[in-house]
Amino acid sequence: MYALTNALAHNHLLVGTLATYLQRQGLDADLLRRYLQSPDPDRYITREAVHHLDGLTGTVPEEAAEPVWMAVGWHIARDGS
Repeated sequence: MYALTNALAHNHLLVGTLATYLQRQGLDADLLRRYLQSPDPDRYITREAVHHLDGLTGTVPEEAAEPVWMAVGWHIARDGS
């Protein structure tokens, strides 16, 4: 069960990171809700997802980031894995 909950949390972070990226690209809010199949995109666009995307794109965060998710994003962007 532990591995299953980890997989679910990672999937949630991945969806949130993609949703954050689409939102930053100016995707229409209704279209984003339709893609997410949720009336509430903030369910996926969490602080962790924003920090993860900031790390992946090298964006300077607006607020102090949790180093874990930024570091994960930086390592993925740097190593390409």
